[in-house]
Amino acid sequence: MKKFAVIIPAYRPMRSLPEYIHNLIQNGVPQIIVVDDGSGEPYRDVFSQIETFKECTLITHSTNRGKGAALKAGFTCFLNQFSYLNGVVTADADGQHSTEDVLQVGKRLDTIEEGFILGSRAFNIKRMPLRSWIGNRLTSLVFKIFFGQFIRDTQTGLRGITTPELGWVTQLSGDNFDYEMIMLIHMVSKNKRIISVDIATLYKKVHTSHFETFKDTKLIARAIFSQYFKQTESQ
Repeated sequence: MKKFAVIIPAYRPMRSLPEYIHNLIQNGVPQIIVVDDGSGEPYRDVFSQIETFKECTLITHSTNRGKGAALKAGFTCFLNQFSYLNGVVTADADGQHSTEDVLQVGKRLDTIEEGFILGSRAFNIKRMPLRSWIGNRLTSLVFKIFFGQFIRDTQTGLRGITTPELGWVTQLSGDNFDYEMIMLIHMVSKNKRIISVDIATLYKKVHTSHFETFKDTKLIARAIFSQYFKQTESQ
């Protein structure tokens, strides 16, 4: 039996999500928390299937509140009900994270008492959209310049977080895609242990992503600059 829970923020997810969750359960994941972030009536059947799994807890937002808000709702649920476990693994609902990689990050998480695991993709320009390759490479460079540490995959949604870290992580600002960047900045600024685990780079032919390139890149850039200046002012 694994000692971690999986948290999946889901906004209009792929319809194969119940099968994906079933595979995680079959591989020994004891608890899965799914946050329906305002997906609406067309996706009710997907979440109804998920509710039938006794290992699943479903949280429903009546409106779309953003990925950060969904993650924080999942973290709060975990702390209230499952904090006896070692921590959580966050996974996306768009098919980018294989079952094997979720389990790999969780296995590594189970070996540490504090800190974070980052599922890090190998950025091969032949295997991913050009805009994604450029965006991720540029963000890693800017992160290194501003915060002094190179993180190969700053935008990975596949992360392992130990239970002792979740208290302060849940209190961070950001309700959208900027939340994960803010979390990463605080990991580095607090000198937290960060372990990178290689994972596959998966982009399906039919790919469901709600990342809006201009809007969400602007949010992430704003998070980097604002957190940098806050840290500079506090020194």
